[in-house]
Amino acid sequence: MEIILNLLKIDLGITHDLRDAYFTSTILAAQKEIEDRGITLDLSNVEDQMLLSDYAAWKYRKRQEDVGLPQNLTYRLRNRVVKARSRYAET
Repeated sequence: MEIILNLLKIDLGITHDLRDAYFTSTILAAQKEIEDRGITLDLSNVEDQMLLSDYAAWKYRKRQEDVGLPQNLTYRLRNRVVKARSRYAET
């Protein structure tokens, strides 16, 4: 989780630790939302780390706005679902 927290803080341009508890909660909420979409994250995988960090950054930036998920995140999430289904179909 520390890696994802650091990635999030770099993305947001934050260098202090004052909001780490809030950011950690945001990351956990983002992880839950992604997993509720049927996606299993492997947090040892750099792609999944970046996906979770980017999703959490979007949640943080847009927390007071009613805007939809950006296309790049939508595509990445859909690709993960398709990839998981194709692996399941192969077995």
